[in-house]
Amino acid sequence: MQPVILTPDQRIRVFVSSSMTELAAERQAVRDAVHRLRLVPVMFEQGARAHPPRDVYRAYLEQSQIFIGVYGESYGWVAPGERLSGLEDEFRLAGTLPRLIYVKDAEHRDPRLAAMLDGLSYRTFDRPAELRELVEDDVAVLLSERFESPTAGPPDPEPTAGRLPAAPTPLIGRDDDLVALATMVTDDAVPLVTLTGTGGIGKTRLAMAAAERVAPFFPDGLRFVDLSSVVSTELVGEALARGLGVRTSGAVPASTDVASWLRTKRLLLLVDNFEQVADAGPVIGEILRTAPGVTALVTSRAPVRLADERVYPVPPLGAPDSDDPAVVAASPAVRLFVDAARAAVPSFSLTPASTADVALIIRRLHGLPLAIILAAAKVRLLSPAEIVGHLDNQLGLLTGGARDLPDRQRTLRDTIAWSYDLLRAEERALFDRLGVFAGGWDLGAAEAVADPNSDVLTLLEGLVESTLVRQDAAPDGHERFTMLDTIRDYALERLRDGGQAEPARRAHAAHCLRLAEAAEPHLNGADGPLWLRRLELERENVNTALGWFLEQDDPARALRLVWATWAFWWRRGHIDEANRHVARILDRGDLLDEPDTGRALLAAGVLAFVSGQNERAEDLFGRAVPLLRAAGDDQGVSLALGPLGQFAALRGDRPLAIRLLDEAKAKGEQWQVGLYHSRVARLKIEEGAYDEALRQLRLAVEVSRQVQDQFVALLAQYTWAVWSVTRGDRDEAREHLVKGLSLAAATGDEPAVAQFLGAVADLDSRPEDDLARAVRLDAAAQALRTPSNEMWMRAFVAPWPRVGLDPDATRARLGGAAYADAWQAGEALGVPRAVALATTGET
Repeated sequence: MQPVILTPDQRIRVFVSSSMTELAAERQAVRDAVHRLRLVPVMFEQGARAHPPRDVYRAYLEQSQIFIGVYGESYGWVAPGERLSGLEDEFRLAGTLPRLIYVKDAEHRDPRLAAMLDGLSYRTFDRPAELRELVEDDVAVLLSERFESPTAGPPDPEPTAGRLPAAPTPLIGRDDDLVALATMVTDDAVPLVTLTGTGGIGKTRLAMAAAERVAPFFPDGLRFVDLSSVVSTELVGEALARGLGVRTSGAVPASTDVASWLRTKRLLLLVDNFEQVADAGPVIGEILRTAPGVTALVTSRAPVRLADERVYPVPPLGAPDSDDPAVVAASPAVRLFVDAARAAVPSFSLTPASTADVALIIRRLHGLPLAIILAAAKVRLLSPAEIVGHLDNQLGLLTGGARDLPDRQRTLRDTIAWSYDLLRAEERALFDRLGVFAGGWDLGAAEAVADPNSDVLTLLEGLVESTLVRQDAAPDGHERFTMLDTIRDYALERLRDGGQAEPARRAHAAHCLRLAEAAEPHLNGADGPLWLRRLELERENVNTALGWFLEQDDPARALRLVWATWAFWWRRGHIDEANRHVARILDRGDLLDEPDTGRALLAAGVLAFVSGQNERAEDLFGRAVPLLRAAGDDQGVSLALGPLGQFAALRGDRPLAIRLLDEAKAKGEQWQVGLYHSRVARLKIEEGAYDEALRQLRLAVEVSRQVQDQFVALLAQYTWAVWSVTRGDRDEAREHLVKGLSLAAATGDEPAVAQFLGAVADLDSRPEDDLARAVRLDAAAQALRTPSNEMWMRAFVAPWPRVGLDPDATRARLGGAAYADAWQAGEALGVPRAVALATTGET
């Protein structure tokens, strides 16, 4: 079987064809242009060196979407036994791709190359800089003409919250550890397994591998939550909710929502970096008591110290205990070194001369995997013997910090310092500044905090090559960069020591504000899901920026950042988090002017409203409206009057409700107009004015189509189903519920999925229906409900008017055992299978 040769990335890929030596500068120019367009350049020299050259470029071409050919004087090398050069073979194989051809002005050109170019349409250039501009412009035009825009067609699938990150390195030498961990984690009597050990020992990598191995034993799979950015024990519940994609409200503790969401699950929960919040053990303990089907696998530098916890100390990789070359080569630590060295220099291999040096490196580094990887990356610059010399000079000579650290921690710290010292001055300066990013960054963000005169792309490439920075593809397909926590801590130390922390943090916060303002007009439009996902990626950075503004006594800019992203906070369920930011802003109300005070009160009111705290919300809206009116803030007035209209209706004051809702419509944006029609339809249904309610519902659906707003569409479909069932048409009601359910599932809105599933289950629980299926649907809905989920939906829709059998009557008809079996099966369905059961009757 032929090996599969994959290109370096799986996005829109641009294959670059040219002679390697004659046009080296031109290849770099094309690469820079492709990177600037956030695409992936596919170039022969990037990897897959273990395969024959012809196999590599053919495999790369098969996986590329655009071909760029750059030609000068040379026809290229012709392999023995072949008629064509690799250059022409690539050109011919790319016949089905869009091809952009560039030809450099030349006095002499190989006749074979001239014949190949004869009759082609191409652009000429003279200098690499000119080529870069041509390529950037031409590819941008090609993308707009040939490829669909991101907003065409259905939205991209939502990234799964809590998914296991891609492993950055292979796992080497941990077979015995994996067996031991798998036995522990799959023991029903063990709810918590904790991997302990010093930083850089490989706890996270081992935990990830163990989780992947045992995942099939857990019907609901595995979830990953990283606590590295959590700075307070009080925020652990919120961080767990965020990592799992569970909605919070602030009305109940976030850990309560997490435990409620997990209570019916049978899954493995991998919690990384627990040492950040060592006193939060009781939070984990309460979750595990509430959710007995969940097993927690935790990484920490110390045990969590809970009953029934099993602790697994992660050992270092074994150093070779002999100088015998065969023994050295077989050592797990040496194998890791060789693997990491080959990632830097594909031709690297152990030689009789280097084997002893590599063994010595491993011993000097105490078998620490991260330290070994950092040292191995230096083979690009140094021989193993030279690395030994540098280690002899560096290790034990701390560059800062406590000198009584354990040996392994000192070793890791010094290895990072050594790697840092080998960087060029410009790379060190950028490395320091990149420490301000709490949740990773992209190229544009790096450019925002870097020296404006630096070539950030080239510097980033150097940092990636040094292994101090990791490069990954984000869920949206764009390149994203991160640092390991231990390395980021070192970067922040250097930033503080160099006196550059304040300007770097200021630039970081300004960048986050610009991003928020760019997102603002899109969040309630057709491309809202794309921007919501982008903000989800940047959430930790936004939190950091908000903290910076408040530290600098600038609540106005903090408010601007919250307000620009307000739809993100409540639509993605991060209400608890947003509440904390708004409360801090209001605490500095003395530094806000009246318009900003009105917006801050409005923001607090919106968060209270979607948290089910109606009395608090009404008070906040009432205080905000006069200030917003005085400032001429029509949108803000509309956002406050809509809920106030609902509150008036709940008190029975229909004339006031209609007056407030009418003004909200007149002052609101188009998506708010759609919301208005659903709210008025709800009032008309309660009044029995069904014809007028139907007219309003049709308008709500039409507006949702015009603005392509999923939230408005969900409310319209649900309210229309209420109208239908109130009129006695269960089939029509079910049709609207299924439409809404499918939309909610496609957009990852679990609260709405639960609401729609519960309503479908009620409609289907009639004596003539499949009662077991109705019970399964009801159980699936209940499994998705949390206290905050229910508050969220109650803020916008009427309670479902039950028309089916109640649970007691259903249980009596089915029998206790059959009811229990159906309920248990329903709890295990999950969203995709539950939606399938509701829509097609099959899972």
